[in-house]
Amino acid sequence: MQYIFNVHEGIHEYIKLGRNYPFPPPPTKRCHNPKCNKLVSFRKHGFYERYYYSKEYKGKIVIRRYICPLCGCTISYIPNFCLPGFINAINHIFEYIYNLFYRKGSINSVIKQLNLKNNVQFSRQILYYYRKKFIKNLNTIQYKMD
Repeated sequence: MQYIFNVHEGIHEYIKLGRNYPFPPPPTKRCHNPKCNKLVSFRKHGFYERYYYSKEYKGKIVIRRYICPLCGCTISYIPNFCLPGFINAINHIFEYIYNLFYRKGSINSVIKQLNLKNNVQFSRQILYYYRKKFIKNLNTIQYKMD
């Protein structure tokens, strides 16, 4: 399970500090494992790296993991500039989707133009994947905005 936390210092400070960043303390909450479901104090359980691509930074970032001491299930704390399950920055994803729906010209020309502008490499397949996920979650997005 992944939880999002706020990085007040910005992406550059987060990357510079890496594993030494002051991550949120281990939470005390119910374990998300249905077989466990106990109120536990999660313990620190190391780090893992994931890719993040934006105009500001392209490369790996460090993610903090916590573990349930009873069942061994883990949770991760993702910085707020990342989206779980996505490598690209949220502002790039929405900009590409917006331009896909309101495009003038072909999809390939829109992608080429935005890739040059943002210095990011989106392919047609990635854009279609993001569009599919966006349409699938449209009701949830509208509900959260109301």
